[in-house]
Amino acid sequence: MEKHNINDLISKAKSSNQQKAVQKIVPVIIKEIEEVQFSFYIEKELLKKLKLKALQEDTSMKQLVNDAIKDSFK
Repeated sequence: MEKHNINDLISKAKSSNQQKAVQKIVPVIIKEIEEVQFSFYIEKELLKKLKLKALQEDTSMKQLVNDAIKDSFK
């Protein structure tokens, strides 16, 4: 492998047209409902069923849990 002059390498790097990263600006999402984080333990089989139901209904596990809790208060 031949040796390169450092100035030649710097010039080569400067001359190449590399794309510069541009930061994407995304607006802040304002939530209509105030939420708090809550964690608890759940039976392993119930969690599997919850994940499967969320997948089948094309929704989130969070939404299923919130709906179930709301329904329990009716």
